[in-house]
Amino acid sequence: MNLGDISEGKVKIMVAGSEVEVYKTDPVKATLTRILQEKGIDSFTIIVDGEEVTSTDDLPAIFNGHKVSVDRYVKAG
Repeated sequence: MNLGDISEGKVKIMVAGSEVEVYKTDPVKATLTRILQEKGIDSFTIIVDGEEVTSTDDLPAIFNGHKVSVDRYVKAG
């Protein structure tokens, strides 16, 4: 086994400014829900391939081939 085999099958996503490693085949909706709950984030914006996703129905099924980031949503005032 070489070092490259360890991260094979994984991708990095950004969640509130931190990199998080997930498997390419992980389900996007369930994985993001788990990560956001763990981090205590309840207001957020999801960006997939440079476009804001306004409905969870529009999320890709798995992470493979998609650039995903989640930013905290903070209301002004």
